[in-house]
Amino acid sequence: MASWFTEGTVTVTNGSAVVAGAGTKFSNCRSGDMFVGPDNGIYQVINAPSDTTVSISPTYRGATTAGAAYGIVPVNGYPKALADAVNQMVQQWGATLAGLGTVSTENIVPVAKGGTGGTNQGAARTGLGLGSSSTLNAGSADGNVMLAGDVKSPNASTINVFGNSFKTWSGSTVGAPESSTQGTMINAGYDSTNYGSQILMSFSGRMYFRSGTYVTALVREVYHTGNTTRAADGTLKAI
Repeated sequence: MASWFTEGTVTVTNGSAVVAGAGTKFSNCRSGDMFVGPDNGIYQVINAPSDTTVSISPTYRGATTAGAAYGIVPVNGYPKALADAVNQMVQQWGATLAGLGTVSTENIVPVAKGGTGGTNQGAARTGLGLGSSSTLNAGSADGNVMLAGDVKSPNASTINVFGNSFKTWSGSTVGAPESSTQGTMINAGYDSTNYGSQILMSFSGRMYFRSGTYVTALVREVYHTGNTTRAADGTLKAI
């Protein structure tokens, strides 16, 4: 890389501080660099607002000339270029870095300072106070977190909801009057000892219930308008 800037040509005017360039890259120079004019005079670069315009001091002393050769010497050399780069970075990011406050010194940013408090997913979940459900997918499949209105596929033979189950009744329930029919069975509050309450609704329209130990508890039928008639005296009779 050449240490002098000599691209293009310049037009200088006697008594003027403005140098016009053609094919020049004045944006590469900085205030304080040295401008060597067509008159071989030495001037200081005051400002380089564009690639084709540069201001010098003192004003140009030589004769007015167009399309002439020139030279710009980066007086401060590479340390100056480095300083310029650092200065630009400070101007662009200084306010942002200052706004980080003590976070800028943290290896692991705590939750109190806007971080997760962890360097991996597990530690982050712990730091954020997330429970075990945070690692589960939502849906109706086994192992999922259920969504509102999403219990399980209606074709499933058993649906478990908060300790209760809804399943197809195949007539194997002890004491059921309809031993070969099918329907829906609701286990309410059952546990591992097969103790609880059941409601059985057959597809024939009859309804039953029982409570106690499932092995021995008797099934009782519920009478309703679909399986009784009302006599003249107001009493109900089974059909």
